[in-house]
Amino acid sequence: MRTLPPRFLAGMIALAPLPGSPRYEEDDAAIRERALSDLSHYAAAGVDVVVLENSHDVPYVKPPLDGRALSLVKEVAADVRAHFDGPIGLQLLEAANLEALEVAAECDLDFVRVEGFVFAHIGGAGLIEGCAGELLRLRRRLGAAHIRVFGDIHKKHCSHAIKGDIDIIDELRQAEFFDVDGVIVTGQRTEVPPDVDELAAVDAAARVPVLVGSGMTPDNIAAYMPHAAGFIVGSCLRVGGRFMGRLDPERLERFARAFREARSAS
Repeated sequence: MRTLPPRFLAGMIALAPLPGSPRYEEDDAAIRERALSDLSHYAAAGVDVVVLENSHDVPYVKPPLDGRALSLVKEVAADVRAHFDGPIGLQLLEAANLEALEVAAECDLDFVRVEGFVFAHIGGAGLIEGCAGELLRLRRRLGAAHIRVFGDIHKKHCSHAIKGDIDIIDELRQAEFFDVDGVIVTGQRTEVPPDVDELAAVDAAARVPVLVGSGMTPDNIAAYMPHAAGFIVGSCLRVGGRFMGRLDPERLERFARAFREARSAS
């Protein structure tokens, strides 16, 4: 089991559109090369962790995902594993959590980021139901207890009216009861940070690590640093600070520098 360092920085590798998605460009080699290019920039910047995500497969669909896409994700994951010694995570949108775990187990990854671990919500692709029971049973069958499950709570880009009688602390408690390895707190949308007071409340109440999953910038990272065990960062590292942009090495270096300063001060 690879160790996640305290207050780690996880850089998101946004996979180019995969087979079957509307924006796929029929060039699998270019997808693999782009992922490894991003990885080289992250390694040079000294990030602790990388996370693979099929970010550009918009509009997302619920599982099952395209078989060719999954095969290519496995190839990319194997490439990244061969070139990076640190922890690697995987998220497959939208809520393809079982498939992500299977890929992680096959490719020697270290964690999966999971939508809808407990309860239910409405995502862009429709109703997302809790997957904890199926997911952890699958992890046991795969002999993959070392792969951590980090579950989003009150996840971004979703409607939570269906569980409007519970708050984020209730969801935290249920996720812990169902043996989550860590929880992820976000703002309402990509590029939007969580409410810092809400994050602090979750961190104070949690018995598992709390991660931040959206909205970090060089200007706000110091305020969030004391309240989380790790930070998954993507949008602000890309051209124009936009989710759909390409990785911008200059923005990455600026953020990495601010992150190191904030971590040292904390």
